[in-house]
Amino acid sequence: MKLKLLPPICLAILAVAFPVAAQDDKPASTLSVEVPATVKAAIQKEAEGGRVVELNRVNEDGKQQYEATVSHEGLEYAVRVDLRGVVVRVELKNYNDAEDQSLNQLPAAVRDSFKKLARGGSVENTRRQRLAYTCETRLDGKRYAITTDEQGRLLKKELQQDDNENK
Repeated sequence: MKLKLLPPICLAILAVAFPVAAQDDKPASTLSVEVPATVKAAIQKEAEGGRVVELNRVNEDGKQQYEATVSHEGLEYAVRVDLRGVVVRVELKNYNDAEDQSLNQLPAAVRDSFKKLARGGSVENTRRQRLAYTCETRLDGKRYAITTDEQGRLLKKELQQDDNENK
């Protein structure tokens, strides 16, 4: 008789300890944050061929923006979009990564150049950084600086604003 009371008591304890949220019509995977259609469209356009794995609302310099993490071809990008749907920045998550290397690990031409430019001084804190190429372009009436690596993979795309464009 006492064992029959155990399941209802356990359920009551679980209900108090872990309250269940009221069910609504939205599937569990639906974002709880409302995203403006212009922002959603811009992020989807930038993520073409990849997938959005995270989306956050951020505040930069008093301006509300959205930042998505997009996974594409094994790389992760941070995509920043303003409320008007203008892409402010796309950047490879580890774009600024550099690797410390000893002078002996550097290519001979780089090592020789460092020694020559140091004019007999010691060469310290040598780092290998990603080789990059940059161009400027106009997209959707906005000026952007685009940076790629030596294989042409996007490293960074950033909106370039003139003082008169901020108005």
